[in-house]
Amino acid sequence: MTEDPRKAINEHRRLVQRILAGGIPEGRDFDACRAVLQTDCNDEAAFAALSLLLQGALADPFFGIDETQQVVPILKALARGEVGVRELV
Repeated sequence: MTEDPRKAINEHRRLVQRILAGGIPEGRDFDACRAVLQTDCNDEAAFAALSLLLQGALADPFFGIDETQQVVPILKALARGEVGVRELV
């Protein structure tokens, strides 16, 4: 995250909230991930659920290119520990 960290996190949070709202990606596995993130789960489970949702969004043909370009930095920031799941959910 090269820009203002708070601004980047807020932008990331908006996109993650849109994905959590449903629709993209679709399927039981993704719905299960959303359910996990609505509970008071441990950090490892939350990380796995959010990562799967974001990867699913990348693979969804109905997810816009501009949004796809926004998901990649979120996944990288999560993997590097630059942002936590709880900051985005």
